[in-house]
Amino acid sequence: MTTPSLGVRLDGRRLRLGAAARPLLPAGAYYAVFFAIPMASLFVLSFWRAKGFDLVPDVSLVNYEKIATSPLYHALLVRTVAIGLITSLIVVPIAFTLSYLMRFVFERWAQLILQLALISLFSGYLVRIYAWRTILGKQGLLNSTLEWLGIIDQPLEFLIYSNFATIITLTGLLIPLAVLPIYSSMANISRDHLEVARDLGSKRTHLVRTILVPMALPGIRTAFAFSFLLAAGDFVTPSLVGGTQGIMIGNVIADQFRGIGSNWPLGGALAFVTMALVLVIYFAVIRAIRWVTTW
Repeated sequence: MTTPSLGVRLDGRRLRLGAAARPLLPAGAYYAVFFAIPMASLFVLSFWRAKGFDLVPDVSLVNYEKIATSPLYHALLVRTVAIGLITSLIVVPIAFTLSYLMRFVFERWAQLILQLALISLFSGYLVRIYAWRTILGKQGLLNSTLEWLGIIDQPLEFLIYSNFATIITLTGLLIPLAVLPIYSSMANISRDHLEVARDLGSKRTHLVRTILVPMALPGIRTAFAFSFLLAAGDFVTPSLVGGTQGIMIGNVIADQFRGIGSNWPLGGALAFVTMALVLVIYFAVIRAIRWVTTW
């Protein structure tokens, strides 16, 4: 039999838990409506089959078997992961360096530099991609400048419609997004931490590995997530600057949801296989960064 005092304590605990959970309801509703429900629907759809122009709602692994046995999908997945990793491994160090300069070297100009980075985000995604096309094109700014300087005799063809063009363009697009979380984390690091480390004999590389990177790790983790996941999931940039050699798995997924030969179940299966592969690599890289900083 429940004593009155115990019942009062339980009721008080329920009230406190309810009050604590109440602010989370809007975020939970947003997450459920705009992420959980669509992803669950797509996951269920990935087990269906496409027969002609109709969808057959049965449980089948035929789409996943097709992905597992297709060399084409294997090559596209490898290329997608490679481009995403290379892009993020370029973006994150550049963003880390810019954040360090803003925080500890050009502190007076940090807000101005941050505002310029934010302004670049307002120019529009497609506008920035086309801007990079004008830079990397055969008659673009870079080739014209190199020819004018006499460094080359004819335009460099690999600058456009290649994996190189895709990586460079994605790098330019994602650096502002990566700077924001790293600079926010680095803002919590005071100069006293660095001075004490230097007084204790820490050299520059050791100081970065044992002080700066661990204290800025939440921002680095977020920046890597932004750059890697967005680069691996992009399909617009490969279409506009990658050409036939720069096709990524996102282009194939997008094609499965549009056009006459669309196959929504196969597109859903490709999306979830790509998501699983990217998440595994993401957590492996984050674990490696944590291991390096604590070693």
